[in-house]
Amino acid sequence: MSPTHSSALSRKLRFGQILVFEQVLRSGSILHASQKLNLTQPAVTKIIHELEGHFGGLLLVRSNRGVYPTDLGKIVGRRAKSLLAEMRHMTDEVNAFNEGMAGQVLVGTLISAAADLLPRAIQLLKARASEVVVTLRVAQMDQLLPALSVGDLDLVVARIPTDVRWQVKSPQIEAEALYTDQLCVVGGIRHPLSSVPKISLAQALPFPWILPTRDSSLRQTADRLFFDAGLAAPTNIVESLSVLTNVALMLDNKTIGLMPRSAAQQFADARILTILPLTDLPVFGDIGCFTDAAREPAAAVALFKECLREAAQLCTGAAPPPASS
Repeated sequence: MSPTHSSALSRKLRFGQILVFEQVLRSGSILHASQKLNLTQPAVTKIIHELEGHFGGLLLVRSNRGVYPTDLGKIVGRRAKSLLAEMRHMTDEVNAFNEGMAGQVLVGTLISAAADLLPRAIQLLKARASEVVVTLRVAQMDQLLPALSVGDLDLVVARIPTDVRWQVKSPQIEAEALYTDQLCVVGGIRHPLSSVPKISLAQALPFPWILPTRDSSLRQTADRLFFDAGLAAPTNIVESLSVLTNVALMLDNKTIGLMPRSAAQQFADARILTILPLTDLPVFGDIGCFTDAAREPAAAVALFKECLREAAQLCTGAAPPPASS
């Protein structure tokens, strides 16, 4: 088969075809895609056939459960996401130029940033550009970074993993450290250990614990905490990354959990939880902003990054990250 030339493909390809194909992949069904796009099924099928002609091979496989991409379809689909992300950014910049600051910012995050840093940054953004829509997606890093790479997210705000394997998998992604957070142990405001001036990890061990799930990088930190203290990990545990569930469990004034201090301080100030007086805890890590260096950020995204930097300076208990050498 003769190779496809970009100039020839550019003349044949229409952006609307890319939009239709991406919606079919997202929906997993030509019927559902046609309903979303307000087109007939035959019209959507015709567009898919046109694309297959342009790219010289099948893009989709049909089954009784819908459609799924071929290997060629996966390649085209990945690039389609990037093209649509660039179109969205261009639209946002044109709107910002013509009407003042507007647009949308798609943010991926974890617990480490959702409780304190992000609310502050969003408030700063809204004070300057109230028409910008901020959409948050909470997930694990192994889901967020691939979404950032293909343009489903504009940036990710989370703890920067100490394991550098993420950089090998996603070399185009850059991380900017915003501040360094400390790890702390929390419980209900009437927890028996809250009135003790200073406690050891051994004193806290008999209580029920909430630990991060085993697939999270924070779990490694938690396991090392007990190992370094010469203690076996607690056996009466719940594994959870759900903030609301964890807080509700700790209201029994028995259960203990781990939190980054900037997040825990929010609940302590509201007198919902208390930070237990356990010292010599490890550093939680650098909280940072991840972006795709290969993609020029839209104006709204660039402004939100500025707001994140300002919000980082306001986070309770946060310290600036160490200067790079």
